[in-house]
Amino acid sequence: MATSILLVDDDVDFRLALRGVLEGEGYTVYEAADGKIALDVLLHVVPHLILFDLNMPVMNGWDLYAEIQKDPALAAIPIAVLSSQPHKRPSGSMHLLGKPVDLSKLWGLLNAIDAAGRP
Repeated sequence: MATSILLVDDDVDFRLALRGVLEGEGYTVYEAADGKIALDVLLHVVPHLILFDLNMPVMNGWDLYAEIQKDPALAAIPIAVLSSQPHKRPSGSMHLLGKPVDLSKLWGLLNAIDAAGRP
């Protein structure tokens, strides 16, 4: 089971709500309000999944993704984009989870990560 998730979004209410849902299902959730804070968290934690918004202050999701791709260990972590802008298609191996989050898609992604045996 994918046990840890890094949730990166500048909307504190959204983070708290999604964190509550995820923790209710047994996941450990780490939070960051922007990409720069997320990179700091990633110095200490290697989550099973990174969920991030595209539009954030300080460092947006695209810049966060670019930084993650520079580190082979971090680049191996599955990534899902949380965006209310459906026209902004993620690139590469990123998954798209809209806002509001479709929980069935999120559970499907987490089950796929579990099935792939990601560390």
